[in-house]
Amino acid sequence: MADELPPALAGRLDELGVPVRFEVEAKACDFPGQQVVDCRGLAARDTLKDLRGVKGEMLVLEQPELSLSRPVRLLHPRIPVYVVPRAGGRFMVGATMLESDAPGRISARSMLELLSAAYALHPGFGEAQIVEIGTGVRPAFADNVPRIVRVGRTLYVNGLYRHGFLMAPALARRVAQVLLEGRFFAEVMQDEDSRERRLA
Repeated sequence: MADELPPALAGRLDELGVPVRFEVEAKACDFPGQQVVDCRGLAARDTLKDLRGVKGEMLVLEQPELSLSRPVRLLHPRIPVYVVPRAGGRFMVGATMLESDAPGRISARSMLELLSAAYALHPGFGEAQIVEIGTGVRPAFADNVPRIVRVGRTLYVNGLYRHGFLMAPALARRVAQVLLEGRFFAEVMQDEDSRERRLA
């Protein structure tokens, strides 16, 4: 929905005259002579058959007495947890990795592990309030490496696994270079022919 699009991004797109439409299905044939960038995540499995789902669970904690100036990644023995500071003394703690396509609810084990990891990072999290619990399913390929796949005039940008927060800006920059400069990045790009050979 429109309110899910970050306001700064929506404003910049509006300045550039880029139309933003929601709840519509776009295909390359709808835009003659233009390219389509498909970023539908798991919904793109109708074309990217080798996508799989990896469930992630997260918490938002509120602890005004703590302060972090940047995201922190904790090398936890069981879960590589990260803590992202937000406004108002809130912190997002994530995230689990479960091989599952079903979002469902958070499990008791995951809740305990996320809270234990946050407490290990700073004991002050023991006094935090849980203000949000979230689950979702991330799209990933078998090697957990994102890809830009060209199929006709459509570029599929997908498979960011659990690294979207860090990798999305760099991948978006490469997509822009592909579209505007005709660049090709062998480490993340595939075309339809090489894809068909790999999936055969």
